[in-house]
Amino acid sequence: MNKAHHCLLCLGSNSNAELHLKQAETALGFLFPDIRWGKAVNTLPEGDQSKTPSYLNRIACFRTTLEANEVARICKEIERENGRTPEDKDKGLVPLDIDLLKYDNRVLKPADLSKDYVRKAMEAFPDKRKDRINRF
Repeated sequence: MNKAHHCLLCLGSNSNAELHLKQAETALGFLFPDIRWGKAVNTLPEGDQSKTPSYLNRIACFRTTLEANEVARICKEIERENGRTPEDKDKGLVPLDIDLLKYDNRVLKPADLSKDYVRKAMEAFPDKRKDRINRF
């Protein structure tokens, strides 16, 4: 039997955000049926806030037997399906960004975990026992 790995994602969008986050929720929910979602939160962009619109961010947790690189590949595919291009990032437009922050106890994006938008999204996770999300 394959081991189930715990995954923590952070999703964000600053372009037609509600639609893109909903489409990501549908796609990820199909692939990972036990996925749990935090509430979407509005956050300010990092750096020069006058150049890009605010973001809608959200945390998700799930278990999977897939390896980390496969989960990350799926996330990038969903981003592309939602219109994400390298050119848009240069313009400050982010239709959809999905980052795999943690895989089991391994932190894959340590700098992101300390960012304000991730912290706010984690605070909006509905689980009353916040330590549970930190396990991911």
